[in-house]
Amino acid sequence: MKTSVVSLFLSLAFSGAVVAKTPLAQASLTEPKGQFELFSTAASLQKSRSCFSGPYQSYDSFMAMRIKMGKNQPKFSEATLRAELPKAKFELFQQTLDCQDFVYRVGDLPVRGFMIKPKQISGKAPVVIYNRGGNGDYGKLTFSFVMNNLMPVAEQGFVILASNYRGQHNWNQNSGVKAGFDEFGGADLEDVKALLPIAQGMKQADANRLGMWGHSRGAMMTYMLAKSMPELKTIVVGAGPTDLAKELEIRPEMENVFKGRIPNYNINKTVALKERSVLFWPEQLPADLPILIQHGDKDKHVPVTSSEQLSMKLKALQHPHKLLIYPGADHGFRPVQAKAQQDRINWLKLYLG
Repeated sequence: MKTSVVSLFLSLAFSGAVVAKTPLAQASLTEPKGQFELFSTAASLQKSRSCFSGPYQSYDSFMAMRIKMGKNQPKFSEATLRAELPKAKFELFQQTLDCQDFVYRVGDLPVRGFMIKPKQISGKAPVVIYNRGGNGDYGKLTFSFVMNNLMPVAEQGFVILASNYRGQHNWNQNSGVKAGFDEFGGADLEDVKALLPIAQGMKQADANRLGMWGHSRGAMMTYMLAKSMPELKTIVVGAGPTDLAKELEIRPEMENVFKGRIPNYNINKTVALKERSVLFWPEQLPADLPILIQHGDKDKHVPVTSSEQLSMKLKALQHPHKLLIYPGADHGFRPVQAKAQQDRINWLKLYLG
């Protein structure tokens, strides 16, 4: 599947301590060595290692790796990379945050995820589950994304858990791991639900103060999950599609993604798209669940009308929500990412404490 197609919904590695034996997927992540203590007592948690290991042990080794990788990318700029990920930011997060790259099981499938939390927590911290955008390999969670987008939220006193969803994109091609298949809002919903027991097994996490945040495809999944997760106290959705059939009229190329991801799509298209389109069932959302909707009015992937139409339906239902539209912002909220991020943090603090 070509990147130009799959990029339309942008977002944007054992009990006790054991040694990781299974190679992890991303070329930028090396196999953890030594012994690592699991951060949760959940039986599903299989492996865990610090994000700040391997080439991420220091800012210099991280930059050397990224520069080497970027040499074959025509638009790569070392100056831009260093501006986006400055040394002071890297070292501050390394000193103050616990970031774990982990493997957990959902049924018979191994799935990868990330956990980020402050190293120093007084009592217990509220939990936020983050749902990534993209599909399969495109948009998968990377160290750079985690540092730029998830660590700043964790720094504000939250435990962040994020799934990379099931699929071969989590593993090296020669690993032989049977990892299932990303269904773009199908069985992969279970990968997100399975993060709750992990949160409940964390000593410093307050799973009773649980929020969810998703972007693009992750926003779509956040709406879907809210129907069956009464534990949620609030959700935040960014640039989320609310009517996938309408999206096809605007971006017909997405049909290739749907055909390639959604099971039985050719014979079940109408039902499958409605199941993933909150605009058809807003009354199924918990009536007292506060929702923050964020969207840029220059979004070329998911038009702002998608969120505006949902907001009108929520208003008619008297559903507590807030719609924030960012003038001039694109699908990733550029150039006002900092403003959108602070709005998100303020909302989470308001409803999770």
